[in-house]
Amino acid sequence: MGTQSTKELGSRPVGEVVAEDYRRGGVFKRFGIDFCCGGGRSVADACARKGVELEELAQALESSDRKGGESALPDPRGWAPAFLADYIENVHHTYCRENLPVLQAFTQKVARVHGLENPEVVEVDQKVQELAREMEAHMKSEEDVVFPAIRDGEATPEAFAQMEEEHDVAGGIMAEIRGLTGGFTPPQGACATWRASYAKLEEFEGDLHRHVHLENNVLFPKARAAQAGGSA
Repeated sequence: MGTQSTKELGSRPVGEVVAEDYRRGGVFKRFGIDFCCGGGRSVADACARKGVELEELAQALESSDRKGGESALPDPRGWAPAFLADYIENVHHTYCRENLPVLQAFTQKVARVHGLENPEVVEVDQKVQELAREMEAHMKSEEDVVFPAIRDGEATPEAFAQMEEEHDVAGGIMAEIRGLTGGFTPPQGACATWRASYAKLEEFEGDLHRHVHLENNVLFPKARAAQAGGSA
């Protein structure tokens, strides 16, 4: 965080802090702070909601900045909105379409085999199926309507608001899955498929958080600014 004071950090939006260096996303996640759908909230407010000491978070962010961590991840802040849209579509949409069927197959099998004795896995499966439907509809809207409009400089405020609302829905479903699985922790003696499903769910959550963060906190602000004749 350099010479930035803790007070200055507290006044900044969470999403803006993460956009500067995505390694910081792991720190916010460790403290239970949402940096994608809740990216517009100030760091101080986010800490207060989670009962986190701002100074402790600031120290953890300083430590993260000094480490290699996820430095291999690209810094998208200098990318044009059209290129960002292409990146999200080619990287994150492709990831979703390749991995959601795997998740659905895993959770369906676990629910079928273990659901009678462990009813929570039936709920997990239902939530995964719901998430898959939401994500497919959302990605289609982006690819068919919103991203082309961004590339042409014609996206409307209503379109951005709708996408952000859909992000909230997907994020809420993912949070419910995390709760049902005890933080993606399989019980002792869980079968290989059960363990694989929880590991894949945790991986999917990480990609979803970056996916939503790139749209809510980087792409949409840049597109809005470009259309207004400014810069983000």
